[in-house]
Amino acid sequence: MPDRILLVSPASPFNPQSGAQQRTALLYEALRTLGEVDVVLLEPTADPSRLDIPPKPGILAHGRWHQRPFGIGKFKPDSALNLALKAAGVDLERYRLIVSRYLNPLAKLVVPPGVHSVVDLDDWGYHYGPGALALAAQFKSRYAAWLAKRQLKRFDAYFFVNRRDQAQHRELKSVLLPNIPYAPPTQPFPQTNSPVLLFVGSLWYAPNREGIDRFLARSWPAIKSAHPEAELLLVGAAPPAVRQAWEQHPDVSAPGFVDDLGEAYRNAAFTIAPIYSGGGTNIKILESLAYGRACITTPHSAEAFKEDLGSAGLGVARDDRHFAEQCIAWLDDSDGRRRNAEAGWNTVTARYTRPHFIEQVTQLCAPLLR
Repeated sequence: MPDRILLVSPASPFNPQSGAQQRTALLYEALRTLGEVDVVLLEPTADPSRLDIPPKPGILAHGRWHQRPFGIGKFKPDSALNLALKAAGVDLERYRLIVSRYLNPLAKLVVPPGVHSVVDLDDWGYHYGPGALALAAQFKSRYAAWLAKRQLKRFDAYFFVNRRDQAQHRELKSVLLPNIPYAPPTQPFPQTNSPVLLFVGSLWYAPNREGIDRFLARSWPAIKSAHPEAELLLVGAAPPAVRQAWEQHPDVSAPGFVDDLGEAYRNAAFTIAPIYSGGGTNIKILESLAYGRACITTPHSAEAFKEDLGSAGLGVARDDRHFAEQCIAWLDDSDGRRRNAEAGWNTVTARYTRPHFIEQVTQLCAPLLR
């Protein structure tokens, strides 16, 4: 059997704009060093299971599985989807290894005996922030989380995105595969005396949206009081109504997706990541450091980097008041910002690299291809 690998993902590796697409592209690139790689896109739909015909260039097949209400059958193989894939010529027995971005897509397939499987648990270990709504959401999802953990025995090996998640599953065969900046500049951007604070991320994602809401309500007024010239730029896709609401705050701009992300970083004094919930690692923090911009964040976000990054390039705010105080201090101290940015850039460029990413993928996957 040739070393053929099937990459299964809801996000295409051929359009690396979002963080999910970029990680998929990096994984695809790493797997290609080990063998021939085909790509199948699998996504949920409220409609009956089907294939999109024809798939986009580079994609072997694009399947959609029927997502039933209330999470019923969430991790059961989808017989209609598997039959459609087989009818379209997708024979899973041709592969020595199937690698899946996230647990759900692979769970929908019937993996043949003798075919090894690896799951990238990029979204594992979701943490809920404080508040009544978060508590209700946590209670609602408790069963789903328990059910997801039960699926882990079905597959051979796993990628974890941070040590915090990996430590909870020492019984599994796994390696650490942290997120890395996708296309950082070769040198950090020069420091600037700009009064602009920058946030970059998918603003439709609840932890990001909720974090920005909280920052604007509890920290931004104090920052504006101390520095009336301060501006906040929120870069990332979000519904127009949400962006318009944010722009009602003084000197806040939320343009959505921007064509030149480098220009946004170049014109910023530093970045913020007021994220109190979610899972994985916040790639926005590493990306900021790779561009030469220090970042103020929360203990929840900083915890994911503790082992490898420490506090290099970071200001870690204990609470909303401290978040504002840190922003004010960095606006007052350009030399301090520069020192933090340099420390962060040096650490990220040494440890969060493509060669290391490929090395980690090889460590887990190569033995499964023998």
